[in-house]
Amino acid sequence: MIKGIDIAHFQGNPNFAKVKAAGIRFVMLKATEGVNYIDPCFKTNAAAATAAGLPIGVYHFLRAGSVADQVRDCLAAIKPYKITWPVAVDVEHAELLALGRDKLTDMVLDFCARIKAAGYQPMVYSNYNWLYGSKMLDVDRIKAAGIPIWMAWYSNATPDNTDRSSLCDMWQYASDGKVDGITSNGLDMDVAYRDFGALKYTIDTTTDVEIALGDCYTAKTTGDIQLVAGTPGVAQIIRCIQQGYTLWHIVPIGKPGQDVGIYPQGSTSRLFKVKIK
Repeated sequence: MIKGIDIAHFQGNPNFAKVKAAGIRFVMLKATEGVNYIDPCFKTNAAAATAAGLPIGVYHFLRAGSVADQVRDCLAAIKPYKITWPVAVDVEHAELLALGRDKLTDMVLDFCARIKAAGYQPMVYSNYNWLYGSKMLDVDRIKAAGIPIWMAWYSNATPDNTDRSSLCDMWQYASDGKVDGITSNGLDMDVAYRDFGALKYTIDTTTDVEIALGDCYTAKTTGDIQLVAGTPGVAQIIRCIQQGYTLWHIVPIGKPGQDVGIYPQGSTSRLFKVKIK
């Protein structure tokens, strides 16, 4: 389980360094609502959370009206920022009920399809009643489309004593939480059952390699990954882009006997080690 929070302008401008130090590992920020509305604190908080090293996702508060216009505004607002967690559509406004279950689900799936086409991970947020009680949304259709569920359900249950992973991919389990770095009253607390921010890649080299001075070794990767050397001055990494994959030429520049770990940028998980012969 991965602990997180979601915030809007009600929480002002948190001290995200303190938030991260308190054990929070992701933040979902309200970005937009309906058409022509950006949350007043979104831009500042998106930049500040990222600067503090906190992965961010966003949510759009869905209103009745054009899906295309709402997606357009959402994408325009989030484009300048590094969004590594989902772009969620928040489905809870009472005006949406007039659409009925089938048309509302159509609207939500349309929103998610457009978000996915833009290169983001879509997600559907709603409460337990809309999802599983009164069934205002067709959860089976949403899951069949491969869209993760973010569910709000407040009770005495907590992630420490209750597992909701059979119902959702992310659980908003409280709205009255407290985290160091946020002074406002009331805070939505979340737990994710999967790491949406994990690097998505493959690499053909997982064992340690030896390279003689004057030679090079080539590793092949696919997906969104940058290779970096853990220690400077031992090996140089040269990126060579190819269609559908990337080749990385690793050239020793240190002295025989030296070694260096090769890592995904931003990760502490070593992929393999290079030793100079």
